[in-house]
Amino acid sequence: MKNNILKHITGALCLAAVAATMSGCAGMDGDGIDTVVWEGSTNPDNTGFHNPVWEPSLDGGTIFKGASSYVAISSTTQWAAGLTYYCPVLTSNNLTTWNKSTADAFTEANVPTGADGARLSSLTVDFARTYSGNKYWLFYTIEGQNAICCASSSSPQGVYTPLGTVELKNDPQGLAHPFFFVQSKNYYLCYTTSDGVYLQKVGLSKNGATVGSANDPVKIASSAFKEVAIYVNSSDDVYLFGTVDGEIRYARAAAATGPYLDRQGADIAQSGRGEALISANEAYSTVSNPMRAFLNSEGTHLYLCYNAQKAGQPTMASGFARKPVFVQPFAMGEDGWLEGTATPREGWTTPTFE
Repeated sequence: MKNNILKHITGALCLAAVAATMSGCAGMDGDGIDTVVWEGSTNPDNTGFHNPVWEPSLDGGTIFKGASSYVAISSTTQWAAGLTYYCPVLTSNNLTTWNKSTADAFTEANVPTGADGARLSSLTVDFARTYSGNKYWLFYTIEGQNAICCASSSSPQGVYTPLGTVELKNDPQGLAHPFFFVQSKNYYLCYTTSDGVYLQKVGLSKNGATVGSANDPVKIASSAFKEVAIYVNSSDDVYLFGTVDGEIRYARAAAATGPYLDRQGADIAQSGRGEALISANEAYSTVSNPMRAFLNSEGTHLYLCYNAQKAGQPTMASGFARKPVFVQPFAMGEDGWLEGTATPREGWTTPTFE
């Protein structure tokens, strides 16, 4: 049976001392971390987990696998009015129960900002073994700037050291939503532009990320796709997830560089829109930001982490976006395509991730 423990937060100073899992609970309406804290619940059958897995928000955030746990990092935010987190960090052993780390990904002294103090607006992190000793690489954008920057750390939780701008080829405009992933010895950076989604092979060193003269960007999706995430199932089976007109859709490829095709063989870099996967509903009016997908130990289900925005609650009391985290399992079909579609649903979701 459910055993939900709710604790009222009376102010920002109390919030700073809390190091507990924060999430919503089915049947409990709240407008952010400034009103409720959900400290987890137990399910005796151990067959499911509670969605959303994190509240109040992981706007523009990322989820990835660290050395010993899963790690989530948010964009700059205020879960309570007046208390700024410089990319707060969460950790989990199972993708579904999250705890706030004691430190943020950046310190107030080293957080990268624009000249006007604009916040970090979208993040991506992955593990990459490099000669510099820094194993975790974070790519981000800054609101109001047409650039993708990078930072690195020896620990998945940080603190991350800013390493400047990634100099991309062809002077792309409308740069946003970077996604970084590693396949074998190749380091790939995806990003959206006004012209579409591109994939770029990058090199990593102690001075930052660089683009080699022989590595041209490859267009992998049309401009209809936003907030792209890549999942590599095997060397010849790669999935692309993206936000398209308010829903999450996907396509598959035989290589990281594409082409990514829908079931009918249409290339999403041209006219294809991919396969529908997660759509909004009356309770959650917006779905977005597919962060990363993870395969369970038995290889039967792929778990996609994403944001959903509750109808009528677009922001927290601080004015920052309120975008809880959902985790949705999809059964892997024998043909490699995912089975079924989903909408954000509060409450228990099965099966649990193992």
